Amino acid sequence: MTEPRRVTYSAAVYDHHEIDAVARVLAEGQNGLRIGPHVAEMERLVAGLFGKRRGVMVSSGSAALFLAVELLGLPAGSEVITSPLTFSTDLSALVRAGLVPVFVDVEPDTFNIDVSRIEEMVTARTRAILVPNLAGNAPDWDEIRDVADRHGLRVIEDSCDALGATLRGAPTGLRSDISVTSFSLSHIVTAAGQGGMVLLDDPDLADRCLVLRGWGRRSEVRLYGSGQGAERVFRTDLDGVPYDDMFIFDELGWNFLPTELCAAFGVQQVHKLPENVARRQRNFALYTEALARHPEFFVPPRQTDGLDTAWLCYCFLIRPDAGFDRADLQAFLEPRGVDTRTVWTGNAARQPFLKNVTFRQPDSGLPNADAVLERGVLISCSHGLTDEQIAYVGDQIDAFVAGRR
Repeated sequence: MTEPRRVTYSAAVYDHHEIDAVARVLAEGQNGLRIGPHVAEMERLVAGLFGKRRGVMVSSGSAALFLAVELLGLPAGSEVITSPLTFSTDLSALVRAGLVPVFVDVEPDTFNIDVSRIEEMVTARTRAILVPNLAGNAPDWDEIRDVADRHGLRVIEDSCDALGATLRGAPTGLRSDISVTSFSLSHIVTAAGQGGMVLLDDPDLADRCLVLRGWGRRSEVRLYGSGQGAERVFRTDLDGVPYDDMFIFDELGWNFLPTELCAAFGVQQVHKLPENVARRQRNFALYTEALARHPEFFVPPRQTDGLDTAWLCYCFLIRPDAGFDRADLQAFLEPRGVDTRTVWTGNAARQPFLKNVTFRQPDSGLPNADAVLERGVLISCSHGLTDEQIAYVGDQIDAFVAGRR
């Protein structure tokens, strides 16, 4: 087969609908870029996908994670159960908040946390669970919710890698206290390459999220939250001084604000979610067929029972007795136009950014996360790929294996 254009990991797919939506924002004049109806519509649409009452759009999925952890309000030193196979910002958000990550091993074929091992890691210091829907797959959130309820724990669902996933017919987000997602360039929908969202039900937490998102400024609630429509007050008491409430800062906040341009782009993308999901699901099936030709060398991924989702990327393992390693495969595929990646952190406990950080793990270690660290690889599952490109990737894997036999 002739080599198609490069099979890239990260590529946005859009057309005149997104272009026209962005152009309309720009045509609105000098005030068109202010946070407005497009951000509100994006928040409404995505909140519905997670079964949440409210979405707060932010600048990235990483920003959403920092806000979600802050909203828990946990005392320093509290333990939070999480996965060692993740992306760095899950753990950065915990550590920067003074919290202690507690790792539970993964299932090496789903790449998600082994829910059967969570409860054994709960102690008197455990306060929450933060778990990613890694690579677009997801763990059994019913089991996670049950453990959390038995022990009085808060739950954050990191769904940056997944959007619109359902478990046993219901949005995965129905099991969390707070969910977060991302609209980054390679994701199932993108908001012009950026954006994320915090999803939650509690209106007070939503208001606080708005304040933290917008510099810690009190007036964010009046502008975008439960106080919308209230008049601006120019004589609010500030330590005995009459002060414009536009500039009273109640929190140590961030600037994690979204943009109206990105939201206008993202709204059009959300309307295309069903077709994006269908294409990614087809890609997943075609890749699995290709790997099935070489069961002695590769372990294909397994989707959690009862889950309907679109995989962000296609993850698989090289068998330990394959006779070659991941670097061999990558070095073959990359020059032939096939982008490859390791599976994010692998075992994060062995990454340098946690070298001087306090965390806890099982006495037996994290052997499955280690297996992914050593032998896990992923390739693009983008909805921009064609059957021809997927077949080309399969042909290149065939050629690599033929050279090893």
